Order: sequence, then structure tokens, then C-alpha cells
Amino acid sequence: MQQADRPPISVVVPLLNEEASLPELHERLVAALPADAELIFVDDGSTDSTPDLLRKLAARDRRTRVIRFRRNFGKSTALLEGFRRASGQLVATIDADLQEDPAEIPRLASKLAEGYDLVGAWRRARNDPFRKVLGSRLFNGLTSFFSGVAFHDINCGLKVMRREVVEDLVLAGGYHRFIPLLAHWKGFRVTEAEVGHRPRKHGRSRYRGEQIFQGLLDLAVILFLVRQEGRPSRAFVAAGAALGALGIAISAYIAYLRLAYGTISSRFPLLSLGLVLLVVGVQLFSLGLFGELLAYHFRSRRPFGPALEDSAVDGVAEEATKADASTPNASGDADHGVTAGSGRRRSPAP
Repeated sequence: MQQADRPPISVVVPLLNEEASLPELHERLVAALPADAELIFVDDGSTDSTPDLLRKLAARDRRTRVIRFRRNFGKSTALLEGFRRASGQLVATIDADLQEDPAEIPRLASKLAEGYDLVGAWRRARNDPFRKVLGSRLFNGLTSFFSGVAFHDINCGLKVMRREVVEDLVLAGGYHRFIPLLAHWKGFRVTEAEVGHRPRKHGRSRYRGEQIFQGLLDLAVILFLVRQEGRPSRAFVAAGAALGALGIAISAYIAYLRLAYGTISSRFPLLSLGLVLLVVGVQLFSLGLFGELLAYHFRSRRPFGPALEDSAVDGVAEEATKADASTPNASGDADHGVTAGSGRRRSPAP
């Protein structure tokens, strides 16, 4: 699909058993967004009347698309499938619980014009139970501490981003919590903007497994994968070599004692330690080499590389971009505050 043929924005809504809030959510999305916006509802295996309601909404509203899973796969999978189907120049996400106002989407989208690639919502004043708020703030603090990137509300479901960000994201189970962090590590410019937050009107949170412990486990995995990207098994090779060298040194010392003095006296625990370190070191070293072999195989099929910023070979492309930016959008996007921008990828702020 050509850039000019794309809708200005696609909104991906992952949901699970949200029959009570779905009609109002759809109505508010339609009111807040341009007439040619794309609405993608991803039903993550709902067991109530949500599928029937989605079918009715799609039948009477041509901008609404529905994706339905046969069973519950989790929020990361739901978002990933929605991103794959989204065709908008911008992509937004919002939860279906009505706690974030869809009218905030155009305001977040307009902030992209300041040079950002992803704008996440910051629920400064949250209307949630104290235990949930406390856990969220603790999780945000620990994430910022371990990642080295400051976030106030990294796991808020309301975000707006350029489609280049979506195309570079790889989401596995639980990684949806870290979309802004993953985008930052890819080289995109990320920021937050304060939004209002309302109490949940219907039922309780549908997505479970958001506990801080599970989130920190996912963070530990992401930190390892991202920081070792391009050389995923070097850490195992280095650890194996270090432990193996230490085991060899200890074994050599024990052998010297046996040859020089005829006995190792009471140093049998040291001998056992040396042998254990040697065996573990060889195993880690072999595991690292095998991992590098697999990584080399996959890199040869899909080379690793950072997100690139588009650059014009001459002045023609740049002038065309400026001309496009100065041309009013005939679809009425300006009235809603939704602009696609140039779609260029940018480096992170220094």
C-alpha cells in the first residue's frame, strides 16, 4: 500500500470479555478520530458476547476491522497481530476498559510533530486501587533503574507511534509492557505526555499476570537479549572460558602439589572445585559456540541492523517532503489533530 493510500491512523484495541464497555468505546473512538481512521479490534479469545458485538460493529462501520483468536493468547500476541494488520501512517494502541479517553489520541499524535517517534501516555493521577498503583510505580521505578531509561508509566495501554516503530518491534509474551523501551533501544525518539485517567466502569481487569515479579523477569530477559543483540552467545563463551581457565589453574596447582610433595594433603575440596569449574566452563563454552552458530545462521537469512533514518540522495526528496508537510489534509485530519508527519525515523535524543 502506497503512503498516500494509507489511512492517517490505525488504532489497535486488544480486548478480552469487554461486552459492557465495547459499544461506548467504539462510539468514543469514532467521535475522536478522522472519518478515514482505521479501527482494529483484536478479540483475544472472549467467552462472553464480545464477538457478536464486534461483528455488528464491523457490519455497520466500514472503518472497523475485527481479528478474533480461537483462545486467549495474551496481550502481546493480540497487539502483534493488530500491528501486522494495521495500515495507517500512525499506529495507536488503547485498552478497552474506558479508563483512558480516546480523545487523547489526537493530542498524543500531534506531539509526534515535535520530532518524536513514539508518545506514551502518563497517568499521573491514577484512579485505580492503591495496591495496583503502588505496584505499578514500583515496577516503573525498577524498570527505569535497570534499563537506564527514565519512564513514569511505561505500561500504559495508550500510545501513539509512527508505523516505522511498529515494523521494527518484536513482541513475545509479556513484552508489550516494554514497547517504549524497545523502541528507544532501536534508536527511535520516545517521550511521555500526561493524560487523564478514569475509574474502571465495568468489571475488573481482564488481563492477568501483570504482577511486578513476572514483569521483572520479562525485563531481565529483554535486557539480556537487547544488550547482546548481534552477539547473543558471547556472554556464555566468555563465562565458560573464565570458569574453564580457573578450573585448569586449580587443577594444575593440585597436580603440582601431588608431583612435588607426593600428596595433596587435605585439599580434596579444592580438587573437587577445580574439576567442577572445568566441566561447567567447557559446557558453557560449548553452549556459547553452538548459540553463535545458530545466530550466524539466522543473521545470514535476516541481517541484524539498527533502525535507519531516511535520507535523501539529493534535494528532490527533501523538497517533496516539505511540500507534503505544508499541504492541508483533505480528509479533515487537522480538525482532529491527527497528522502523519514525514514518517522519517529519528535518532534518540542525546
